Amino acid sequence: MNKIEFNPRKSRHIAYLEKRIVELHHEIFDDALFVATNYDANFIGLLDKRRSDIQTKISLQKKYRRRLNLLNL
Repeated sequence: MNKIEFNPRKSRHIAYLEKRIVELHHEIFDDALFVATNYDANFIGLLDKRRSDIQTKISLQKKYRRRLNLLNL
């Protein structure tokens, strides 16, 4: 038997991390698609903010993946 089956709190946390990683992946893809398709000079400030948001979401996704890998050991 796996230890996760005996610890419902840990299994809920793992399920949350998996769900959040997928959500972040979709958000990153949507933001990157927006940045890649809009070349208008009026959106320069908005594009810079989106780029910084993408970097933040990527770092969060990496953090959550590392944490999930540690929990699954």
